[in-house]
Amino acid sequence: MKPALIPMTMVLAAAFALSACNVRSDEEAAALDGETAAASGDNAADLTPEEAGIFDKLLNNGTPMKLSVEQIHPNGGVLRLNSIQVKPTETVVNMTYVNGHRREVQLNWANYSKHTYLLANNRKFFLSPPITDEDVKIASGATVTGDLVFIGAVPEGPQVQLVINENGGTSEGSYNPKFVVDIPVTTAAYSDDGSKKKSVA
Repeated sequence: MKPALIPMTMVLAAAFALSACNVRSDEEAAALDGETAAASGDNAADLTPEEAGIFDKLLNNGTPMKLSVEQIHPNGGVLRLNSIQVKPTETVVNMTYVNGHRREVQLNWANYSKHTYLLANNRKFFLSPPITDEDVKIASGATVTGDLVFIGAVPEGPQVQLVINENGGTSEGSYNPKFVVDIPVTTAAYSDDGSKKKSVA
C-alpha cells in the first residue's frame, strides 16, 4: 500500500469502492435460502477459529488513538503527532508538519530512504512512502497534515518510537531534519481484536 503524506490542499487518500450486482431468478434465490437455513442447523460446520489470530492484540482495538506530541527542530520545523492506528498489516501515524525552514525539506531523505521508521520491541517498521513523492517533500513555509504509513502492525510493547531521517541533519541549515520521538503507548492501550479461542460447551 502507498498511502501518503500530502498537502492539505490535495486529496490525502483515494477510496475506491467496487460493487457488483448479481441478478438471480426466483428459483435460484429460493435454493440459496434453503442452503442458508440448512447451514444454520445443529449439524452445521463450525468455522470459528480455535486459535487466536496472528494479530491477537491491536492498539486501541485497531481504531486511531489520539496523541498530543510535538517536537521542534533547530531548522525551524515543527513536528506534531496527532494519532496512531495499528492495523493488521500496517501502522498509520497522522502528523502535522510546519516547515519553518528557508528551503524545502524531506522527511524521507532520498539517499537514506530506509531510515524513516517506527521502532518497537527492537524491530523496525519502515515507512511506505507515496510513489509520487518518495522523499516526502514539504515546501518552505508550508503546513501539511497527513498520514505516514509504516509496513506491518506494531506489536504490543512498552515503547514505540518514531525515527525520521535517522542519518539526517540536526542543524539550523538541515533540509533533511532528523527527529526521534517517543510515542506514549502502553500495554494497557492494546486490546483483543475479537479473535478468541472458542469455549467448549
